[in-house]
Amino acid sequence: MAADLERAGYSRGPAGKAQVIVINTCMVTGPTEAQCRKAIRQARRANAGAKLVVSGCMSAGSRKQIEDMDEVDLVIEPSQKGLLPGLLGIDGSGRWTDWPADQAVDLGDRDRGFLKVQDGCDADCTYCVVPLVRGSSRSLEPGLVLSAVRRLMDRGVPEVVLSGIHLGQYGGDLDPVFTLDQLLQMLLDQDLPGRLRLSSIEPLEITPRLVDTLAASKGRLCRHIHIPLQSGSDRVLQAMGRPYQSAHFSDAVRFLRESVPGIGIGCDVICGFPGESARDFDRTRTLIESLQIPFVHAFPFSPRPGTRAALMSDDVPHRIKKERVSALRRLAGENWQLFAGSFVGDVLKTALEKRTDDPGRQLGLSDNYIRVALSNPRQGGAPGRIVDILIDRKDGEVLEGHLTDVQEN
Repeated sequence: MAADLERAGYSRGPAGKAQVIVINTCMVTGPTEAQCRKAIRQARRANAGAKLVVSGCMSAGSRKQIEDMDEVDLVIEPSQKGLLPGLLGIDGSGRWTDWPADQAVDLGDRDRGFLKVQDGCDADCTYCVVPLVRGSSRSLEPGLVLSAVRRLMDRGVPEVVLSGIHLGQYGGDLDPVFTLDQLLQMLLDQDLPGRLRLSSIEPLEITPRLVDTLAASKGRLCRHIHIPLQSGSDRVLQAMGRPYQSAHFSDAVRFLRESVPGIGIGCDVICGFPGESARDFDRTRTLIESLQIPFVHAFPFSPRPGTRAALMSDDVPHRIKKERVSALRRLAGENWQLFAGSFVGDVLKTALEKRTDDPGRQLGLSDNYIRVALSNPRQGGAPGRIVDILIDRKDGEVLEGHLTDVQEN
């Protein structure tokens, strides 16, 4: 949407001075919806005269509630995003083609590029509203993926994240069918100047071919996989409608670590799903502890309208949900300290960013998703370079190091 408005002659600016403010919403959890509504109110307070537009999942799943907000001028559903210029009466509209036919991914204000290669979901999880508001799985044509990745990297983006609602379903809707494994191999066979990162892969989609591709990529595919776990209790997983058991998650993690040393692994966990007992939660905590998962996104269950879980008795008190979330976050922090500390003395391939931290050190992101800082920022290169950094020490939430003698562009 931003790129479309820019093509029509507009430029980006702060909310307080904008003529148009677009809030792109999410409704995956109740707290997320609340944050989006707060953002809408804050945007209106910052600029009473701007045209305030709301899009994203809430515009489809909670349209009436959004339209009833006094702050909102215009609501457009995700499938209508290409109509935005015309609805605003801006000349130059009509050239925008809806995804997936359009591969525009102009995110020039980011250190990394993000390319949505898949949208929608055909799964049937009892708690998830996403299939209701985003529709069935659909994929970006491989040729469009390649051209978009190449364009981003040619513009100086060192890393492109391939994302999707259900990334592992990529290509199932194409004719002929084209799998995620095939897409990755096609991209890796090209002479691309940067590296690729995967956003999120389900446990049963960690296939031997995918792992082999990752292991053989020589750093061009980042050593980082985020795997939605949701619960370590098989009983809760069944109630959630998840098509795997906790053993599948454990096997996938061990297989990845055996095949790709140093890989960073993350997971999602829902705390307090209806019927989750203290024993169920202990199974989740024990699993994350035993596998030493360093990146954990834990959040409390909140019923989503229109889902089967919303009809279940929400019998876990909110206080207990918050306690369980806090316990997992503390555990993840301990796991991260062990994981990050294990790389002191090693070399990490790091994509340099524009940002610096409080001591003025140049920051970057390693291929296995660790924040890295150059101890002497003057020895760093331009943002967008992928460099080898020898890690000298762990300093709080970052690893600090210096450039090695041999570098790559």
